[in-house]
Amino acid sequence: MTTERVTNVTIVDADLSRADHQNALVRMLDAYMRDPMEGGEPPSEQVKRDLVPGLRAHPACHVFLAYRDGLPVGFSICFLGFSTFLARPLLNIHDIFVDLSVRGRGIGAMLLKCIESRARELNCCRITLEVREDNRVARGLYRKVGFDRVVVGAERIALEFWHKPL
Repeated sequence: MTTERVTNVTIVDADLSRADHQNALVRMLDAYMRDPMEGGEPPSEQVKRDLVPGLRAHPACHVFLAYRDGLPVGFSICFLGFSTFLARPLLNIHDIFVDLSVRGRGIGAMLLKCIESRARELNCCRITLEVREDNRVARGLYRKVGFDRVVVGAERIALEFWHKPL
């Protein structure tokens, strides 16, 4: 099976003071949240209203938008963190999404390339992300571009992602 590569794709560093970038990001978040892999439910009106102002207020936020023929088809939201063990910044990919209509055609890899470029500009020691164990396609892409599962120590113990809702 051959996969058609997508042409006329541009990845931009989002300017969240621009209404068109704001609208594109909210539209893409809506598509992302409606995806069955992410729960299948649209964002609430409160999330739609508060997303952009919240990201604009966050001092270490990096947002990328993917456009095809002028229409949004993907995005990534990353946050700058810090590795105390390496005493250098790191970039965490909090969200990355490509619209179903153009998946498998290289747009995710293009977003990841832009993220890596930004991480290098910021002198980061690594890029981090979380991915569902059952998201075989995403895990394959991440492996293909050089990501690996985090394990610790000689026993190669995998780390877990935990959270506490507030």
